[in-house]
Amino acid sequence: MNKSVWRWMMSACLLFGSMAPAALAAEETPAIEKLGEQESATMVPLRQAVESIGAYVKWNSEDKTAKVTYGELVWTVRLNEDRSDVNGQELKLAAKAEFGTEAQGALVVPWDSVKKGLQLNAKWVNDSVVPDASDWKTRASQFVVQWGKLAAQPQAEAQLQKLITPELREATKQMSLSSNTKLLTGMFGLPTQFENAAMQDNGVHQNVSILFKTDKGQLLPLELRYNDQGLVDELFFSAVGSGGYQAPAYDNASAYKEENIVIGEGQFKLPGTLTVPANGESAFPVVVLVHGSGQNDRDESIGAGKMFRDMAVGLAEQGIATIRYEKRTREYPFQATAVPKFTVKEETLDDALEAVKWAGQDERLNKERVYVLGHSQGGMLVPRMLAQDSAKSIRGGIIAAGPSGPLEDLILTQMEGQLKRAKEAGQPEQVTAQIEAQVNMWNQQLQVIKNEKYTADNYPQDLQLAMASWWFDFRNNYGGEIAKDQKIPLFIIQGDNDVQVGKEHLDGWKEALKNRKDVEFKLYPKLNHIFVPSDKPSTGEEYVVPGNVPLDVVNDVAKWVKSH
Repeated sequence: MNKSVWRWMMSACLLFGSMAPAALAAEETPAIEKLGEQESATMVPLRQAVESIGAYVKWNSEDKTAKVTYGELVWTVRLNEDRSDVNGQELKLAAKAEFGTEAQGALVVPWDSVKKGLQLNAKWVNDSVVPDASDWKTRASQFVVQWGKLAAQPQAEAQLQKLITPELREATKQMSLSSNTKLLTGMFGLPTQFENAAMQDNGVHQNVSILFKTDKGQLLPLELRYNDQGLVDELFFSAVGSGGYQAPAYDNASAYKEENIVIGEGQFKLPGTLTVPANGESAFPVVVLVHGSGQNDRDESIGAGKMFRDMAVGLAEQGIATIRYEKRTREYPFQATAVPKFTVKEETLDDALEAVKWAGQDERLNKERVYVLGHSQGGMLVPRMLAQDSAKSIRGGIIAAGPSGPLEDLILTQMEGQLKRAKEAGQPEQVTAQIEAQVNMWNQQLQVIKNEKYTADNYPQDLQLAMASWWFDFRNNYGGEIAKDQKIPLFIIQGDNDVQVGKEHLDGWKEALKNRKDVEFKLYPKLNHIFVPSDKPSTGEEYVVPGNVPLDVVNDVAKWVKSH
């Protein structure tokens, strides 16, 4: 099970100090100054203008050139000349680049040429770049620069609050933007250069994915989530990358249709995907796919695997529709956890039932045949979903690699397993000592979590776990105990090569539900936690190797759905 680590971050380029022209070294850039009044001929300080949007400037004192790098654009400006070039293509300036007349002698250039050189749709107002609403790239990169100043200037947060939504403003009262900026720039470095950006409208937000290079040589991926009014509604940073996914052999594009949908209403509505069979008659049975722990996307992307996407395209060919959606803590990383008494109800259960509700109102879907499939933490929560389903809309539940016992106990087991593997592999003593310290720390936290005298309203101040209400709500969760008297059919599946949720958990479900006649179980050889085959014992490192959910797993799920 992926341990949930909620981290947020935004950072920016630092502004370099200025020097007089005679003192410039080869690696430095001239100081800056503003001249002119008409936009086409307005002379603006090159460094100030371009660094404010994340471009990187390098001055060469030998040939008197300033090289501005902004993503894939490299704009070279020559002192006392009206010619420049962008990626080798000549760009004639509206006026010669020159040093300003004041003491600091900044290199100034025509604003109109800045716009052309860096492909901006913006104005120069009050010594600042003001991007038009349509120029999402410049707006996003400028926001990152302003955000990054918070690492050294927390007081600047008040100014940045004007660019974010009231909801995000409220959420950051508990978790300030500056504290997260300082934390994460400390870990990954300060961004020094804009690399690239892409925008996608997911039906809820306009997401700008932006990449900066840091002063530690790392690449920092960020997402800004804009609302319809052009305000930043959320910020997302993921330290765990995913990529390299390859579609399964059974992915037949002619067998299904997909469309974007929105799950729920109000502050926490979520973007999702409906996958329906291209052939056959409506109304189709539908399976709602519910994530495991962590800030998961709708595909359950982990490493090079996309378990939920595999299931969606595979089930479609079997005549079964699916609904998958972004997890709340991914779409709203700040806002989601800022609600009072945040628990798994707000994290997972409410949105799963909203997806079930959505399925019941679409005429292409059979509202009498709505199922939920929960993976990992989502799997162990299936019985709680059924208990919370007051409308009795769920026809059956599928538990995939769901822990049969408490999550807090499983985390200790995972840590102890990691320590054992590190020692067996002959890892340096420093590495094993660090893991052992984590094991000891978690044992200490367990003493608090397990102590019945403590609650979300009353717990020791030295508790090192964030979101105490979440842990105290979820402690001692035995899904089988909740499910043993329920009447909704279950199908519980497990891989026998799962390093995160061992196959013994399937035995735990069997024992708890031994008196029920409407529960089926299946153990799959070689499958790891994300239901991808692995010939070697799983360590989690194999997740980066492309792989897919085998067709026999898809077929078994389809067969079970059709039989109920």
